[in-house]
Amino acid sequence: MINFFRKIRKKLADDNKPLKYFRYAVGEIALVVIGILIALSINNWNTNKQETKELHSYLKNVKENLQADLGSIEEIKIFRDSSVLYSKNYLEVAKKEKVTIEDFNSIMNSDYNVFHDTYFKPNKSGFEALKNSGFIGRLNGTIIEERLNAYYYLVDKVDEQEASLNNTIESMENAAFIANVKQQMFDIFQMKNKETYFTTNQENVKGLLNQPSMTGANNRNSEVTTLPRYYRQLEQLGKSVISEIDIMIKD
Repeated sequence: MINFFRKIRKKLADDNKPLKYFRYAVGEIALVVIGILIALSINNWNTNKQETKELHSYLKNVKENLQADLGSIEEIKIFRDSSVLYSKNYLEVAKKEKVTIEDFNSIMNSDYNVFHDTYFKPNKSGFEALKNSGFIGRLNGTIIEERLNAYYYLVDKVDEQEASLNNTIESMENAAFIANVKQQMFDIFQMKNKETYFTTNQENVKGLLNQPSMTGANNRNSEVTTLPRYYRQLEQLGKSVISEIDIMIKD
């Protein structure tokens, strides 16, 4: 391309002998400038292409983390909803005038016992790597940046709420352990013939069920409303970010 322009410039210079050398010099300078600009443009294009490729690689890792998070969110939503139902059932049983063996067994033989605490544990490795890479600056003002920040802000709020709930219930569990309530309830649960015991020891059974640490833990758990709402919001934000990442990578 440059050689082509050079031939044209030389011909034009030869047509006017007095200005031949002046035109030749100006032409050489112009060709050098054009060459530099073309080289810079190609270099910038290559650099931008490489940076875009690296950004997409970071975003793919973020997407994989979010997809794993969505599975965890679904599991913890099920657990939390079931745990709340368990606590409501516990409190209803504790209020009964007569507690049946079936009532007692439903409380003791459950995977959602109030003392089975759990936490949402998101994978932040992709997001942290993206922030440390410096490429996150290329997302300024985008929907991805806005929703990623909203997602991980909410992750921190969930962590605070879960810590508050689980720490409160754990303290009540310790109180129940010190009062030997849990062990007594377990001993009753393990009895081979409960019929006689439940007929003659209703007051003891009801006393154990209504022990303050037991009812306190279940009251606290039954009133959980913020966490389920946060989980749903996280789910929506996570899906939205994944969708936006797909659009950016495809484009």
